[in-house]
Amino acid sequence: MFLQLINVYSLRTWLLCCTALLLLTGCGQITPELTDAIATPVTRLATPIPHEVQTAGVDTNLLAAEDVSIACDHPEGVTLRCEADGAQQQISVEVDASSFARWALRLPAGGLPLTGSEVLGLDLYVEGELDLNLYFVEEDGRRIYQRLPRGDLQANGQTLYFPLREIYDETGTLVDADSLRELQIVFEWADMAGSLILDGVHFYTIWEDNVAVPFSPEELSVPDGFVIEPIAADLLTITQIQVISAGNLLASTQQGRVWWYRDLDGDGIYESRILYASGFAEAVGLLYDPVDGAVWIGGHGRLWRTLDTTGDGIADLRELRFEGLPWGRHQNNGLAWNPVDDPFTGEPAYSWIYFGLGSVDDLEAGGEFSASILRFPRDGTRLDDLEMVAEGVRNAYGLIWAPIPHGDGVDWALFAGENGPDFHYAPDEVNHIRWGHHYGFPDQFGNADPEAEGDPYSSPVYEVVPHASANSLAYIDNPDWPEDYRTLYVSLFGSVFSPEPVGQTVDRIQLFPVDTFDGVTYRGEPSLFVDGLSRPLPLATDVNGDLLIGDYATGIIYRVRYVGESS
Repeated sequence: MFLQLINVYSLRTWLLCCTALLLLTGCGQITPELTDAIATPVTRLATPIPHEVQTAGVDTNLLAAEDVSIACDHPEGVTLRCEADGAQQQISVEVDASSFARWALRLPAGGLPLTGSEVLGLDLYVEGELDLNLYFVEEDGRRIYQRLPRGDLQANGQTLYFPLREIYDETGTLVDADSLRELQIVFEWADMAGSLILDGVHFYTIWEDNVAVPFSPEELSVPDGFVIEPIAADLLTITQIQVISAGNLLASTQQGRVWWYRDLDGDGIYESRILYASGFAEAVGLLYDPVDGAVWIGGHGRLWRTLDTTGDGIADLRELRFEGLPWGRHQNNGLAWNPVDDPFTGEPAYSWIYFGLGSVDDLEAGGEFSASILRFPRDGTRLDDLEMVAEGVRNAYGLIWAPIPHGDGVDWALFAGENGPDFHYAPDEVNHIRWGHHYGFPDQFGNADPEAEGDPYSSPVYEVVPHASANSLAYIDNPDWPEDYRTLYVSLFGSVFSPEPVGQTVDRIQLFPVDTFDGVTYRGEPSLFVDGLSRPLPLATDVNGDLLIGDYATGIIYRVRYVGESS
């Protein structure tokens, strides 16, 4: 179910093809002559538009730099006026779908000292109805297209950001920052008239935002004595949360971005963020390393280790530790360290990264490691370093090592949330992962024969209603929470392929030990804990031991804490 994720490159190609088809059928004919004209280098104005004297560079406003040139051009029959007010560019245009108009900014000879990690920022707003297309033009003439959003640029406008690591052509080839020579805004492919105001063009070293956190909607419900409150926002398609320390957390999105959120004033609200890393096909695995501060990022059959070596909040080191795991309908998902001496094999804490690798199809495992729980050593560098932990797990999205109370101590147990089939009526599962066990996929779903537990298949802790999409897990051992609530929690993303709505909740699972022929496992008693969410996906705990929930559809992170029955 979740995650049947969209390949970003395929989506971009599909949009381009659809746009081209619409042009040919409904918006006017694009002729070969016009295509050649748009791709032709811009003719410079005889008299450059004046701007304030400054040298072009990273983090400077290029509209105010003396060593850039700005020009406008268009075929006959198009109205285009380009003016400057100091460093501000004022562009008025009237054009039909069969023609074009173009504004261009030419970088200094030799380009800028870009590393490829910068973020292009355009400060602009629009009057009228304009469709804007942005092109990155390289020294050899290659032009990479980015469509600017419509409808959000009126009145006061905004800053649009384009991380260079996300700028690809239709073949999936990344923009070459060293050879970038020109930026173009082209008015094309539609009848339009209006004005564009450009106040700034920057290549930022750091993309830093202030984030407004909304009030908690009244329709969210939690048990008596608990409160739920939003603490971070602007994270549409959030996939994972990692709490680093008090006031610092990481969050990843399906689009392949990882954000570093900060609570600057200690009020528990994360009002500031920095783009830590971007340009991954998708980021569905996220793991902070408390040993050396690295951040591991997984998805699409790859695992990356990243590190901020300069302390500016940006990942400047990227190591691809492995690639080539099979992915299709599902992929490699959430990551988890062994938090103590490994309960399976005894190595020190933070020696192994555990994760699930989903099946490539609905009822087909796929490759050698598909539909399984795997682990990878922290110093591993290739696929051969992987070890199989358990198999028959269709799509384990979230994993967690949980400290289950036992006498005066704890027993560490590994749990995984598992998505059941999309087009067959079979349950989702929450499983207690034991070394070498098989959890049934694709032959067995739900509870196995209790008289033959583990031979050959093991039963789930919680047999979840079909199509609920059991995903992330969290374990609460916060002593401030009532004892019955110190247990395991699972996010149910909700139905995607079911005609009946199910899920869209966070469930509590009270655990009970069960003896089997080869050791203790667990069964769970589920109950509703949080209701009213749109698409709950990642779960985590903060430094106080309270529950964090990320909503994929709204981009909000919520905190659930216990305040007492009398509140």
